[in-house]
Amino acid sequence: MIKNSQWRIPVILFFVTLVTTTVTGMNYAGVNLNQWYQGLFFSIPLLLILLTHEMGHYIAARKHNIDVSPPYFIPLPPPFGLGTLGAVIKIREPISKPSALIDVGAAGPLSGLIVAVIVLIIGISMSDVSSIPLEREHQLMTEGNSILYISLKFFIKGEYLPSGNRDLMMHPVAFAGWIGLLITMINLIPIGQLDGGHIAHGWFGNKYNKFSTLLHKFLPVFGTVIASFIAFDTYVRMKFRVLLLSGNINGGISFADAFFSGLNAAAPWFVWPLVIYILSKLSGGISHPPVNNEPLKHRNKVTVTVILVIFIIIFMPVPMRMT
Repeated sequence: MIKNSQWRIPVILFFVTLVTTTVTGMNYAGVNLNQWYQGLFFSIPLLLILLTHEMGHYIAARKHNIDVSPPYFIPLPPPFGLGTLGAVIKIREPISKPSALIDVGAAGPLSGLIVAVIVLIIGISMSDVSSIPLEREHQLMTEGNSILYISLKFFIKGEYLPSGNRDLMMHPVAFAGWIGLLITMINLIPIGQLDGGHIAHGWFGNKYNKFSTLLHKFLPVFGTVIASFIAFDTYVRMKFRVLLLSGNINGGISFADAFFSGLNAAAPWFVWPLVIYILSKLSGGISHPPVNNEPLKHRNKVTVTVILVIFIIIFMPVPMRMT
């Protein structure tokens, strides 16, 4: 049983993270301290998504009588990111039952995604769609698309975005919802002790450890493919735009700049394997604790099917890119 005193530090960290993410929201909205409350349009929905995600894990773990800590939010100084590195809970004992492992692993992404979709629907409704001139001289950071995100934009705004020179100018609420999709996608990668790794190990058993290790090693390879594609696409696209605007066939972006654009877009696929590696080292150097051979329940099979569909529709091969 968790004592009330054990919630003291988690509560403090929550409010510190509320401050750092609010500052991030202010920076995103382009406002000063006199309008600090504008930052809440980003921080409150983002923290609600993260809290719901972790409480999903927490409640599922408690339901299976698993010793688990409260959720700990990780604040981050705003200049270095989103104002937070997310939130975590610590499961204090190995989960050996496959059914329990699937329940606990899936509860976070499922509950967090529901809130993220609601936030995203509200945020897209609050966002404007505008044209971006071809002759814009400075770079723009464009968020990645997934089947779900594209579909929501289409049904709410009535057009496929981005298309031509038109794109969604994300309201801070929409940005928080999109971050929720990205967090869910990352967590559902079926590797190691990510949520997706828990679910996959619960489904396939201990034999999945070998495939998980191979998949871990494949992520940088996938990143290299993405970087190459984005570099080529950027180089050709910019050459075409300059030719269209000025008729100069020799203008446009240099191949070196296009290469760094591709590397920037694919950076997550090089960073995430490193983070997963560090997590495995912190867990004693093992990919995943062993599970027993207890048969799965029907609800587990339904859960795994739902999780697989969700992963497909929220998957973003290029989470962010410079355009």
